[in-house]
Amino acid sequence: MAFFDGDTLLTRANVLVHSIEDQCTVLAERGDRFEITRQFEEPASRLFIEYFDRDGNPAGRSAMRMGVHNSDDWEAIELGAPYQLCFKTAIVDCENPDWATQEPITDDDVTGTQ
Repeated sequence: MAFFDGDTLLTRANVLVHSIEDQCTVLAERGDRFEITRQFEEPASRLFIEYFDRDGNPAGRSAMRMGVHNSDDWEAIELGAPYQLCFKTAIVDCENPDWATQEPITDDDVTGTQ
């Protein structure tokens, strides 16, 4: 994930989405904060993002579904002004401690049709 203010990159993070609902906070160096609640579901996982400006004031919230797939390209979603979320998705083995750096699992591996 990468969060932007217009063309300015605020922060990047790798976020694992698994079957148990979980929350994490992504902080930008200038103080913007993004609180992400997520849960894996097929065919699209649930994400809820609350965002706060650099002074800690609520700036908005967004609920979305992210398709479960491997993507080579960045996708972009407009959040509440001035924020934008850009992301790529990868299907990984969340039991692998190196999930953030492993190669994506192919769609064939996921469906068992190797």
